[in-house]
Amino acid sequence: MQIPPRFERVLHKARIARLATVDSKSRPHLIPVVFVFCNDLFYLPIDHKSKRARPEKLKRVRNIQQNSNVALLIDRYSENWKELFYILIQGKASILGNKYLTNHEKSLSHNFHILLREKYKQYEKIGVGEYIIMIKPQKAITWSNV
Repeated sequence: MQIPPRFERVLHKARIARLATVDSKSRPHLIPVVFVFCNDLFYLPIDHKSKRARPEKLKRVRNIQQNSNVALLIDRYSENWKELFYILIQGKASILGNKYLTNHEKSLSHNFHILLREKYKQYEKIGVGEYIIMIKPQKAITWSNV
């Protein structure tokens, strides 16, 4: 699945997206997330959590483990409506964690941690976390008012 080139440039600049998952009762769960886009895949960090909020207890993680179908919305609002756009990604998500990865996958995961730290300077002070949500797009719906 190919993202149109003019939207691919926007993906690298976008700072926030919204991740939609569904639970076992088909109830939607929508949260804001940060991300990087690399090699036609989306990577969303699961930040370091306290012991009370281990990653496997997060609703988005539990939902993905039960149903890997997700949607990721990247958009921009502006008072100048000529600048409006959105990219809606429908795809399959998986949870990547260091203890489950092969050495090659660990190397790739390390690279995405670097990309996340480059895009979001806040990660220089807080850890990216051991787990990452990877989304393989199956469909992209794009719209622009330009």
